[in-house]
Amino acid sequence: MMLKYSIPFIVMFLTFNIYPQFNLEQALKKGGWTGGIAGTIGWENYKNKISTIAGDVMSDVDGFNFIFSSRNGSIVETNGVFGFDFQWRENNRTAIPDPNPSNEKVYFSEKLWFLGLWARYYIPLGGNFALFPEGSAGYAAFKFTEEVNNITGNFINSTQSADGFAYNLGFGFSHFVTQNAAFEITGRWENGSLNGETENIDGSTNDLNVNLGNFNILFGFQIYLK
Repeated sequence: MMLKYSIPFIVMFLTFNIYPQFNLEQALKKGGWTGGIAGTIGWENYKNKISTIAGDVMSDVDGFNFIFSSRNGSIVETNGVFGFDFQWRENNRTAIPDPNPSNEKVYFSEKLWFLGLWARYYIPLGGNFALFPEGSAGYAAFKFTEEVNNITGNFINSTQSADGFAYNLGFGFSHFVTQNAAFEITGRWENGSLNGETENIDGSTNDLNVNLGNFNILFGFQIYLK
């Protein structure tokens, strides 16, 4: 009786560990190409309190943020990829004072784009699953603006811009659903030091240094072609 019920489990075990591996092996053969997109999108809504000499200033804040990433390259050796990494990160928020006698709204916009060389190496697991470390290094540009809208009209309070060298280090997980496609999740650490200036409302400028240090989780897919 035990042997009767053991046979199906043995067949399932062999199927998972031998046949499904075919998708991964075919996708990651040397000489192929891979490209894909990944990212996240989110919304936020919270109350903000700033303590000043005159007292606490309250405001209601809401907005959205997103990250778009596209990593494309050639499979230069089995399981190894080398190519280019593009990433765009944006965060937009609106703050409304509470109370708000002057009918004021403050808009904040933060944008960062990155382009660099990218490398990834897959570590096959059982079935069609693989882990991968990856990294990229290149050029990043940052811009932050603050715009106030009240009963007197719109005006730009300040603009910050900076650029320079940046890099990303990541570790992820892939599931190869076919020989040509895989779903993946990646944790990425973004770092770098960017230099630029802050332009004030009166036209004056100040030196600016932006130190990146963000951890992001990206969800997406990659396509694999020969």
